[in-house]
Amino acid sequence: MFDASLSEFVGFLALAANIGIAVMIILLLGERSHVAWNRIRLQADELSALRDQIAHQAETSEQMIETMREEIADLKGQLQRAEADLEALQRRHREEDLPLGYTATLVDVVDRRYRTWRVLVRNPDLGADAGSFAHPAHRWIEGRLYEVPAPNLEYAIGAMQLRLPPREGFQIEPARERVEEPAEAVII
Repeated sequence: MFDASLSEFVGFLALAANIGIAVMIILLLGERSHVAWNRIRLQADELSALRDQIAHQAETSEQMIETMREEIADLKGQLQRAEADLEALQRRHREEDLPLGYTATLVDVVDRRYRTWRVLVRNPDLGADAGSFAHPAHRWIEGRLYEVPAPNLEYAIGAMQLRLPPREGFQIEPARERVEEPAEAVII
């Protein structure tokens, strides 16, 4: 009997050991699956947060793109207006011999014994702030025509340089002769 009960006892121990091992395996698998499940849940949360962040960035980028499109449209309008001004100015330059609307004569140096010499005075710095080609200050870039009574052209240029000094940006040069007289003369 002792043998049977010992063999039963050994069988029972083997069965208990197998059950214990099975329970440990189940517990380990459960723990691993729990850890894996938590890791997957954390990765899903990270991916969800990343998706939300990317969606926010995409929305911000779309708003910036729309703003830039509006700015581009405004700049295109400004460019078209500038091109129209440029075409008008080029047309005016082609139609006129000199791009001047008046002639000025210096009255404080008028000496009737001498002939008048035409000199062209430019100052790009003064005309640059005009903003539009149609603005009167823009004529400083094109040049202003002056009639200066003097014994010779060099003296006329010298008299204008005293009045409008080159150190202030004025450029004085002999003017081309016009085919016809200007519409109006300004005496300064």
